Formats: sequence, C-alpha cells, structure tokens
Amino acid sequence: MQRKRGGPGNIAPTFPVETLRHWYVTPFGGMSVELEPFQVGINREALETNTSLDPSTDRVRVTVLGRVRRPLLLDRFFEVVPLDEQHPEALRRSPMGEAVFPEGDDVFRPRESPHAGDDVVISSVASQRLGLLDSNAFAAVLQELFRSNRDPEQENS
Repeated sequence: MQRKRGGPGNIAPTFPVETLRHWYVTPFGGMSVELEPFQVGINREALETNTSLDPSTDRVRVTVLGRVRRPLLLDRFFEVVPLDEQHPEALRRSPMGEAVFPEGDDVFRPRESPHAGDDVVISSVASQRLGLLDSNAFAAVLQELFRSNRDPEQENS
C-alpha cells in the first residue's frame, strides 16, 4: 500500500496500521459526544493515507486487542466516521489516527468498550467479503445454515 508523506513540518498520521488484509490496529483515542452509538471515528487523513476503508460503504467489527470476540452473527458493526473540522472535539482525540468512540459506548458494550492504553482492532473483512454478495444471496446462505443445523429430533430445553 502506498503511503502519503506529510510535507515539511506536517507529520502524516501513523495509524491505523494494517496487520492483515482489511485488519487494522490503532490506539484508543478516547470518547466523544460528537459520535453516535455504533460509530467509530478516525482522523480523515489517516483513513485516506493508511487504510482502504470506504466510510460510505464499509461497516467494521471493533474489538479491543487481546479480548474475546463475539460470534459474527451476534456482533455489532460500526459505521466509520472520517474525523475532520466538522467533528473538532473528536478530531482532537485522533491526531495520528487513533480510534474514537461515542460517549456512552461503555454503557452499550460494558465488557467490550476500550480503556486508556488499549489497542483497538478494526476489521472490515466481513464487509469486504459479504459486500460481494447481494442481500438476497446472503439471506439464502443464512437460511440454509439455520436449516442445516436444526435437528428435528432435538427437544426444547
């Protein structure tokens, strides 16, 4: 991936870092009232320079590095918000591309919300892979999975 370089005196953001294809790691930058629930904000320049994320279409899974991930079907997907002058308070928390979460995220996700010093994993793998399927095809795949795993002999417990 080609990285843009900042001009003299203009330091380019160093995060997020792509560790695997469509998997990015970035420090937790803090919380902001400028973001809505299930949004993650990242400095716009950092998104454009260091990722292949498209905020208009990609939805990402967010996990704190080292914590257990929820199963895909139970997980929530986050909208990526490019932080710029329209989000000044949130942008101050992401000068080098740190992840910023909405104020109150710890209420929605008490065990999964990041804390100071945590690294955050942002994954767009599902969005990239499932984006290749149209909605009807994806629904058919899910229905088939549920049908094939249902045992008519099994009683309710």
